[in-house]
Amino acid sequence: MSYQPYNNFNDNAEGGGFTTYNNNDADGQGSQGKTQQRNTIKPVTIKQINDSKTIVSDGEFVVNGVELNMVSFVGIIRNVNDNTSSLTITIEDGTGSLDVRKWVDEGSDPSENNYPLGQYVYVTGLLKEFNEKKSLQQATINPIEDYNQVTYHYLSAIKVHVEANQQGSHQQGNSLFVSQNAHDHTNNNEPSEKVYRFIHDNTPSMVEGVPIQYIAQSLSLTDNEVVNYCNQLSDVGKIYNGNDDSSYLAV
Repeated sequence: MSYQPYNNFNDNAEGGGFTTYNNNDADGQGSQGKTQQRNTIKPVTIKQINDSKTIVSDGEFVVNGVELNMVSFVGIIRNVNDNTSSLTITIEDGTGSLDVRKWVDEGSDPSENNYPLGQYVYVTGLLKEFNEKKSLQQATINPIEDYNQVTYHYLSAIKVHVEANQQGSHQQGNSLFVSQNAHDHTNNNEPSEKVYRFIHDNTPSMVEGVPIQYIAQSLSLTDNEVVNYCNQLSDVGKIYNGNDDSSYLAV
């Protein structure tokens, strides 16, 4: 798969990009807007898929205020089980794992059904549930050739999650990105504590490290201010460097 980095997270689904989600019907168009929402690919983590529930029978899956229908996620192939007529591919992304079934057409090119273990892939499909087990229909699995796609995907998933909650959706159950007690100390409004909470909240979903520029942009700080606060937090052992000196993870 040829992957081009996306500069705008609002690219439409037809372009293969990561899309954002709006709780309101587009321009008040009612059912048409709702149909467009269902056809929009929501970037998610596997934990979000596994935690999602339907409020009514045969209704939309919902998690943390986000409705899920067509979804996308990134992960690593951990196991492939050949069932002759289909392949069951286990994919894991650090938050959980999911089995994705790919049907094998008789007489198809064997190279089309080659899914090496340990390969990063980008997966899309229609979320369904059978016998209380989540599954994807119409699934597509494409290899990731540029690791930046993984970072872009998680940033997009965070953006969808935050926007949905900012628009008045109520979180249900455990948060996708935040532990239940992650905000126990929200009465502390010191800038360094805000930086720490932001890194803490995003550490589970950004395993390579939360970038300094992303922290600065999200908290309306300068890069230098974030660097100073991170140095203070690092000195007291609350955070540590991610994959490089420009990103951090919380203890």
